[in-house]
Amino acid sequence: MSDDRDDATDDFPFGKGRSRRDALMLGGLSALGALVGGSALLGGPTSSFAQTKGAIGSATDKPFDILIVIYPGGTLLDFAGPNEVFALVPNTRIRFASPDGGPVELQYGIVWGKSERLADIERTDLLLVPGAADLTAANKPSAQKEILRLAQGAKHVTSVCTGSLVLAKTGILKGKRSASHWATVNMLAKYGAIPDPQRFVSDDNGRFMSGGGVTSGIDFALRVVEKLRGPAAAQLVQLLIEYDPNPPFKSGHPRDARPEILAMTEKELPGGTKGLWQIPGLD
Repeated sequence: MSDDRDDATDDFPFGKGRSRRDALMLGGLSALGALVGGSALLGGPTSSFAQTKGAIGSATDKPFDILIVIYPGGTLLDFAGPNEVFALVPNTRIRFASPDGGPVELQYGIVWGKSERLADIERTDLLLVPGAADLTAANKPSAQKEILRLAQGAKHVTSVCTGSLVLAKTGILKGKRSASHWATVNMLAKYGAIPDPQRFVSDDNGRFMSGGGVTSGIDFALRVVEKLRGPAAAQLVQLLIEYDPNPPFKSGHPRDARPEILAMTEKELPGGTKGLWQIPGLD
């Protein structure tokens, strides 16, 4: 009698005898994360996620702590992509913290329902500061104080999009190369950081890592996983989330956009085509 495993393969990543149909029925990537997170494929000492000293901890180590800073007006996509990537790496603990704790209203009225208070977090291994189109909340002195404290004690200080400007304002990026959104990247120099237009930037042997504009968050996170776990681990996560971008237009950066599109952008973000947009909340 058939067991409905006609398409099963022993070498399919989700386990011997498990069919692709079974995997599709697991209910999404969160279920995939739970499934592969405890498997030898991702977590075992002989797997592609095999550990080196100082990298994200193995199954026998304490969890590698990742803290994502969120704040009113923040951009969801800046950290949603990285969160999806990091969640598939076993033995990590992802936490969210905001200046006041509790629910946080992000850009466009999206409410993030739970966060710890920044002042209550003692330390973290990796600090991630996402960006926003208005940095007022993240640049308040009380928030800056806590972000700087956590950055000083973190093994890795990271950002996506204009989150690098939040870090730069604390002074932690002085003399360090950093990415940002193309419209604001040259504003980093105001705080002593070195603007770098690349989509992913690493400095000080990976202690400082940053991604460019909003959608660079997934690229950034995969490069972080590559740095901490190796290329095979990053490639496996990329496959699991089916990150295979094929944008409908070649217009994602000023170097590729048509002149009339650039002109429209300059009206919306004055100075942006030169990387000098005066983003709200940045004094």
